[in-house]
This record gives sequence, C-alpha cells and structure tokens, in this order.
Amino acid sequence: MPEAGLVTSKVRAYMESLSPTARSMLIRSLRASQAEGDLPNEIILAAVQGLDLVEEPSVARRTRETAGQPWSARLEAAFFAPVTPFVTEDSCSVHHTGRIAAASLPTIWTWIRRDIASEDYERAIAADPYDGEADVTPTVRKLRREVMVRVVDLLRDAGADPKVRQKLAGQLGGDPVYRDLIDVAYVLQNEAAFANLFGQLPSNITSFDVAEPSRLAEVVRASLDQVQMTSEWIGATLLARTANPVVVATLATRLAGGTDPRLVASSRYGALVEVVIAHLERLATLSQGRAGDPTSRNRFLADVRTYHDISRNLALLMPVEAVPAWMRRIGAAKVTMSEAVSRWVEPAPGLVRRALRVETTAGEYIGRWDQATYDDAEFAVRLSLEARLAAESLAVNELVGRTRKQIEQTLEVVSAKLLADLKSSQALDKRTLIEAVDGAIRLSALVFGEDYAAVLRKSRDLFANKATRAAG
Repeated sequence: MPEAGLVTSKVRAYMESLSPTARSMLIRSLRASQAEGDLPNEIILAAVQGLDLVEEPSVARRTRETAGQPWSARLEAAFFAPVTPFVTEDSCSVHHTGRIAAASLPTIWTWIRRDIASEDYERAIAADPYDGEADVTPTVRKLRREVMVRVVDLLRDAGADPKVRQKLAGQLGGDPVYRDLIDVAYVLQNEAAFANLFGQLPSNITSFDVAEPSRLAEVVRASLDQVQMTSEWIGATLLARTANPVVVATLATRLAGGTDPRLVASSRYGALVEVVIAHLERLATLSQGRAGDPTSRNRFLADVRTYHDISRNLALLMPVEAVPAWMRRIGAAKVTMSEAVSRWVEPAPGLVRRALRVETTAGEYIGRWDQATYDDAEFAVRLSLEARLAAESLAVNELVGRTRKQIEQTLEVVSAKLLADLKSSQALDKRTLIEAVDGAIRLSALVFGEDYAAVLRKSRDLFANKATRAAG
C-alpha cells in the first residue's frame, strides 16, 4: 500500500493542475458521495484541504446568507433564485446568452422597484410576517408573476422600437445591463421548463454521461422536441452543469449521429457546439482585462489553461475548420487570447531584471524591496510557462521559445551576481539584498525546478550566515 504522504502529494498535484471551476465541482461531487458513505473520499478530501475553490455565485451566496435577514433582502434573493445557475461574477464586454453578470442584478432589482412595479413591491414588503424563518416563496411568486408581464411587454416594445430600447438601456445604466435583463426575463418566463431540465441533469456532467447509450442525450432531445426553450439556452444550461465544456459539443455529435462538423452544423444540434465556441470567445475577451488587474491574475492563468484544454479537445473531437463560420470565430478568439498573453510574455526578461535589481551606495544596499514589481515579474514568468504548455492553441510559439531562453539566461546571471554580492558584502543591513536573492530563488524554482532552487537556497543560507558571523 502506498504511503499516505505519497497519496496526499499526488492528489494535491493532480487537483492543482485542474482549473478552479473543475476543482470546485470535483470536490463538491466528492463531498456529496462522502455523505452517502463512500469512505475512500475521506482520504482525498483530507489531501485537498486548503486548496482554493471557486467562489459560489453571489446570488446563490446571498440566497443562503439571507436566512434570518430582513424581509426585503430575502425578497430580492428569492426573486432571482431561478437565475442563479447562469450568474457569473465576471462582467464581459461581449454578451453571451446564459451568462448574466452578478453586478447587473442589483441594478435590475432597483429598476423593478422604482420604475416597473413600485406598488406591487410595496405590497410584497407589507406582507412581511416579521419572522426571520418565514417562507418568502409565495410572496415572491406572486410578485414575479406581476412584474414579468410588464417587463416582457416592455422588452417586446424595445425590440421593435430603437428609441424605446435606447431609453430603457439608459434607465438601466447601459447596454450590458439591458442584455442581461433580456436573459433574466427569459429564464423567469420559462422557470418551470428550466427547473424540469435541471432536475433531469446530473450535478456534474462528464464524458461518461454522453457515452452511448446516453440518457442525457434523450433528455436534451426531448427538450428540443418540446420546444420549451431554445437550443442555445439548452446549451447554456448544460454548460452550467459541467467543468468540461467540450462535453456539450460531444453531446451534439452524439445527437447528430456523427462527428462530421458540417453534418452537426446543419442540424438543430449545431447550437450546442456554438455554445462551446462562445465560451472560448468569452475566455479570450475576459483575458484582455484580467492580466492588468493583480487580483485577477490567477484567474487569467487558469483561463489560459482552460482555453487550451477546450481548443485542443474540440479539435480532437472534430475538424471544426470544415465549417468556415466556426473557424472564423475560433481564429478570432485565438488572436485575442494570444495578444493578451504576448503583452506580458514579451517583456518578461526585462521585468525579471528590474524586479531583482539592487542598488548600492558606498557599499551599502539602499532602497526598498518593490513587491509590486516582483509580482509583475513572477506573473509574467508564470504566464510564459503556461503559454508554453498551451502553445499549440495560441499563436505564440516563436515568442515563447525566444523569451524562455532570455528568462533562463537572465535568472542565471542575476542569481549568480546576487549570491556573489551576498558572499562578499560586509554591509550591516542587507535586507534588500537578501529579499532579492530570495526572489531570484523563487523564480528559479518556477523556471528550472525545485532541485535547482534547493542548490541556490543552500548557497544563500551559507553566505548569509557567514556574513552575519563576520559582522558579529
């Protein structure tokens, strides 16, 4: 039997290789099966304690947290509850059906209370039983029914008259919220159909669920036959239940009866593939803003990995280039993602040099360790490594190869100089120098591996201790 430590190490390594979304869904699935008495999962769950999980959507979080909260907060959370599976924390400049920005919901709620159904809202507020545990569902159901009749009529008018549309978008604060309102209205108008479909879907759709024979295929086919919702929305629903978007495209080939992309595209199941392509486009669009935001950089690295996985697996599933419209969209997404990656990979060697530069005056190491500059350099190095793994899905092969060599050369030269300075310096205050050495070791661990970094770390400890004893 393998040692527990080895099992833990392997499990953590595998989990860390997954995207945040896939990791979160897998852990939730493990916890669910553990509750049914599946004891081996206890070992796996113990191994992944402390790993970051994807935060649950804000609507789901508010729904859970509003138990015992004011009646008004519970009304709002319950009103949008059917929309929860389609809510995303990201705000994207390009709208995709089934992706509703969480930031849009408070604006829509305010608009409903203020402009659409102020009297109905006041009646709903007046129904407060002053009991934090009271069921809000009957009141919300009545409010939703009254509100949606007016919202749908208004959206119909807006679709027919550009002036009405412009006015409505202005009231909501812009086109992005207006488009999200359309999606919210669609889900709430078809709440029963969505509830029925979600009730028949696995909690986490995997490749096993689309293997022949597939109950999932029959569920989707029946939903399309009943015309209760569009195929695009069915695809968005499937996407909300899987950590592997290409499964949705695989399902499309099963339903169409073959992997010929022209056959799939000409069938009513082609929209399922287009949902996957739209997900690629979304990842590429979001990448343009993520890298510049320090708080979103880990998400960007995960998005690059996810983008590569989807692109590669979709290409393995079928030759999508046979459908020109699909190939144009995928090509445009590839260009967008590649540009976002290149903006950080190309300057990576220079960023490493600046981050590890230490200035001296009269033999003393001056200045302060600039953590922000180092964070930029570390991110650029991490992204270059991620881009190297995803090179076949990005147009950065030459850039990544050239930059990799420059980063290696820069780290070797700078690390050697920093260690030499640490060994020979008689300065009393070497905090900045030691921080720079430690930064170089961390980057070396990323680029050359832990064994190489361990050698540098021993030299660092030896030289630092010798200098301390000499100064003492």
